[in-house]
Amino acid sequence: MSKKPIYSNSKVEKGVYRCEPPKSKNIKVEDFTSKQKEEILRRGNYKCAICGLGVKEGEELHIDHIKPKDKGGKAEIENGQVLCSRHNFIKKNLKQTETGKKMFINLYELSKKAENNEIKLFCEQILEVYEKNNINDHIEWKK
Repeated sequence: MSKKPIYSNSKVEKGVYRCEPPKSKNIKVEDFTSKQKEEILRRGNYKCAICGLGVKEGEELHIDHIKPKDKGGKAEIENGQVLCSRHNFIKKNLKQTETGKKMFINLYELSKKAENNEIKLFCEQILEVYEKNNINDHIEWKK
């Protein structure tokens, strides 16, 4: 007979309990060292990877794990990116593909207004890949 995993339940509020598999408590999270953070900032030109704003514009910059720590993301330079505080907080609440799709929708709209057909076409091609693969269908892109 195989043993069933033992789940811990904690009361959140009256009638609501959180079930936590034991595996979730054994995740080892890694933080970037100061040296790694500086390298990631340098590699990212001290600018947010999403909006392009940086220190010169007065933005507070964060070093973000591309693959989140709680999903097994390692503290390796390749797994780091620079995000402004606003985009880092948004990303924490969205899956990466949602963040990316929304970013390209915004860039698409901006390029339409600016009549920049090169960037508009680029965004269309990327957003068509999202649609072709049924990724984040709940986020609507209006062509």
